[in-house]
Amino acid sequence: MITTLLAFLLALGILVVIHELGHYWVGRWCGVQALRFSVGFGRILWRRTDRHGTEWALSAIPLGGYVKFLDGRETVLPPEQANRAFDRQSVWRRIAIVLAGPVANLLLASLLYAGLFMSGVTEPEPGQGPPLAQVQSVLPDSAAAEAGVREGDVFLALNRLREPDPQTLVETIAGSGGQPLEATLQRGNEQLQTLITPRVDAEDGVARIGVRLGVNLRYHEVQYGPIESLWRGVERTGDMVALTLRMFWRMVTGQASWSHLSGPVTIADYAGQTARIGLDAYVAFLAIVSVSLGVLNLLPIPMLDGGHLLYYLVEIVRGSPPPERWFEIGHRAGLALLLALMSVALFNDFARLLG
Repeated sequence: MITTLLAFLLALGILVVIHELGHYWVGRWCGVQALRFSVGFGRILWRRTDRHGTEWALSAIPLGGYVKFLDGRETVLPPEQANRAFDRQSVWRRIAIVLAGPVANLLLASLLYAGLFMSGVTEPEPGQGPPLAQVQSVLPDSAAAEAGVREGDVFLALNRLREPDPQTLVETIAGSGGQPLEATLQRGNEQLQTLITPRVDAEDGVARIGVRLGVNLRYHEVQYGPIESLWRGVERTGDMVALTLRMFWRMVTGQASWSHLSGPVTIADYAGQTARIGLDAYVAFLAIVSVSLGVLNLLPIPMLDGGHLLYYLVEIVRGSPPPERWFEIGHRAGLALLLALMSVALFNDFARLLG
């Protein structure tokens, strides 16, 4: 329990500090006065003011943080300070400041992945061909069993999908909506064709055929140099961003269950598990959560960074800021949506915990 709590607080502290430092650094570069940099919300437990007039603080609720910039909408500013207020900056500078937080999280993920590539990763040995999806086991009375699929079969094709890897195969089946799929299988020296009709789970709405998949490949450990590691880290981060957006879109459109949404309890559990496994696993966990935090904050939801960016895009199109009424409505709608998402995430957390 102590390991889980410490691993969770360390991860949260790193991710929040990096995110807020993104806002802070770009704000300073744009000449905006930062009044407070806080790790956590609520009552301030510790504070110190630096020579630039920024108050650095630790607050009581450690589930986030914020940077408070000088803002002319909140106080009357003397003429010599007006140009250092956030609201007096050009819309492009405000976009840069707001965008810097999520970008900082994505850069952190790239660096963490790069570190893993430099320290050594396990990869398939070259010259083995594509990693085709092989059936490791078949559940009795499943859709695959009814279609005649056996342990050891290799999926060569599924509808128009050719030589699928396990992840792509699972995604195709999950997105089938329970419609029949034409499968081509390799069994020993012969090829077979069969029709598999996935079954949609009543609880989570995901279509499955009832098999466990894997790949029979030989693996070895590879270490990369700094430049190639950094490039591979950026690529891995891009893949994770695409996967996160794809999964979120599937939940929004009803193709995937909202039970996949996780909250702080599940994240804390994963933090503890990976910390006990080892440093590499914990670093990979940090990278995944950093990507998720960056993508989440870019969603066009008022109160998130993406919501502010949406307002600024409207300002660019209109040639002037949106009416104050828009901000009030957006604030209420965004708060309601975030509370709803948090409620679902917490429900899922405790359902997993009790299950």
